[in-house]
Amino acid sequence: MVTEKGGQMLRFFKIVYPLVIIGVGVGFLLSFTYQSLEKRLLEAQNREEVLALKLVFPEANDFKKQQIENENYYEAVDKDGNTIGYVFKSANIGYGGPVEALVAITNGFVANIVVTSMAKETPGLGSKVADKIWLKQFLNKKINQIPLSKAEFKEKGIDAVSGATFSSLAICRDILDAFKTYKKLGFIVDEQDIDAATTATKEEKNEN
Repeated sequence: MVTEKGGQMLRFFKIVYPLVIIGVGVGFLLSFTYQSLEKRLLEAQNREEVLALKLVFPEANDFKKQQIENENYYEAVDKDGNTIGYVFKSANIGYGGPVEALVAITNGFVANIVVTSMAKETPGLGSKVADKIWLKQFLNKKINQIPLSKAEFKEKGIDAVSGATFSSLAICRDILDAFKTYKKLGFIVDEQDIDAATTATKEEKNEN
């Protein structure tokens, strides 16, 4: 004979048990979905990175991901496996947020540069630093030809994007970071240029 208390417990388990089973099943399904989605997102990111690397170094047949002092970089190789240059990923703060770029360096000169992310820069102003025509003026430049302040743009014959000096300097600092890692690989880079100041003044941050 089932007591009243026993009957309540039985009803409780009849209600709770299915919910527990459903909860475990949903948890397993969510975990499986997350792992599957995470894998797909990673694969998509890798594909996007390869496409970006191809843009910055189209003549390369492959890119070998390397690391030095916890910094990642890519070794661009031709079809015979010979190294033809290096690609460095860097991000520096622009006007509204990080301006991320891939910088290719060959024989101590900037071979190419592609901006990969700058979502928070001012539309129509800071966003113009991703323009291929504007970026072209950095090609074939050595480190000592890259502006490190607002005043140096004119001095070094580089035009900053009008009304977006701080965003322009973020690109310059991305290039400088690339040269810093390039030097760690054993290539000769002027220490004076590496140690030069790279931050803009408060006045330079005013994008109108």
